[in-house]
Amino acid sequence: MQVKTGRLDTLVPHMLRSQFLRPGFVRLSLQLGAARAMPAWAKLQFIHHGVHPGDLDWVLGRITGLEAWADAWEELALRRERAGLAARDAGRAEEARDHLLAASAAYNFSQYVLFLDPSRKQGLHAACVRTYEQAAPLFDPPAVPFHVPFHGRTLKGFLRVPTGDGPRPVVVLFHGTNAVKEELHWWSEALVRRGIATIIFDGPGLGETFHRLSHVAEPRPIGVAIVNHIETHPELDPDSVAFMGLSLGGYCVLRMAAHDKRIRAVAAVSPPYSADVYWNVTLASLRRELAALYAMPVAEMEKHIPRITLEDALPQITCPMLLASGGHDIITPPEEAQRIFAAATCERELIYYPRGAHDCFNMLGDLRPRVITWLGKQLTKHHAPAPRPKRAGAPPVDQSWVAGEAVDPDFADELRGDAHPTEWHAANEPQNLAVRFRWPWAMERRVEVVHRVAMM
Repeated sequence: MQVKTGRLDTLVPHMLRSQFLRPGFVRLSLQLGAARAMPAWAKLQFIHHGVHPGDLDWVLGRITGLEAWADAWEELALRRERAGLAARDAGRAEEARDHLLAASAAYNFSQYVLFLDPSRKQGLHAACVRTYEQAAPLFDPPAVPFHVPFHGRTLKGFLRVPTGDGPRPVVVLFHGTNAVKEELHWWSEALVRRGIATIIFDGPGLGETFHRLSHVAEPRPIGVAIVNHIETHPELDPDSVAFMGLSLGGYCVLRMAAHDKRIRAVAAVSPPYSADVYWNVTLASLRRELAALYAMPVAEMEKHIPRITLEDALPQITCPMLLASGGHDIITPPEEAQRIFAAATCERELIYYPRGAHDCFNMLGDLRPRVITWLGKQLTKHHAPAPRPKRAGAPPVDQSWVAGEAVDPDFADELRGDAHPTEWHAANEPQNLAVRFRWPWAMERRVEVVHRVAMM
């Protein structure tokens, strides 16, 4: 099937992702087998978002050009969806859940390249949402719709609440441009395992509201509407609410936190200080693709770009802030997070991975436990959990050595000291692979990380 596509420099694989590559070069590279030769660190973007390694190799082996990208992923998605529905009808709930989650991820990656074919892009996005909705009742705990009325429209999200007594602290999560809330499932899963309720959103101008760029420029009223709706849910603690966002979603949550003091903590991964970091260095053809994503002419989109800045918002943030960035992020340069860190006046921390990619997707094994530990610590200050009976048994074994798993040795020593809490890395946490080109037989597990802290 022939499709109208965007250039590969706006998507994956990351070995070819650059604002300065020309479409002809990208197409030729794919025809020569570049997709099959994708390095292990680049594959983590797919694997960490629900794609089985075997499925990924199957898809990459069938991609010989941009036109084949959507077809190969959609073929995988259809196969997984059929298997999931068959397993569900046969009463095999866990198997059905896994197949449907994999189908949702495959539909999502299928639509990544279809900037200039909006009808097919929206159809694949709808399939991504549909298969996730089919899997949602099978999660533990299940995901239920969380719909927020806003100016005559509805902001659509999913809520998951851990089992247990009393209202739960809650983290509201947003993704970035050309992403979907279903990608946030794995962040949600990690938070839920730690007793924190989650709400994942297609937020301002993103996902199902991707055509409304004005909501990105001014996301504050949406944040207010979400917190207001949280207050109507007795299973959620309205005094213990944090917001977290990735990429442009990180920008949005920072503006929301600056406006609504009911947000007790805010975390942003790869956030831009201002949107001109994307716009002013982008080729004209890529600008057309971005404008098509938001269903508006380039000239109209250009009017919104100057409004998308944190310059006036950062001094207004009073809650604790956590930032993360990667030194090999070619979409949001790491200097953006550093600018935010320097301009803010609140209590704040910055985690920087010199070999990290966009959204630090190749460092999630280290980043995700840090972020979740930090969010839990901040929310605990405002949350009064219901009393629980003590369980009999031997005291836990000292596992302080786990604190530095997969992190820089010097930083691990600090984690084991009195100044930092122990960070627990579960056995099933994602792996870390630095962004670098190296021989296939060269093994490297060391993760470089820089951690900065500033108090008010």
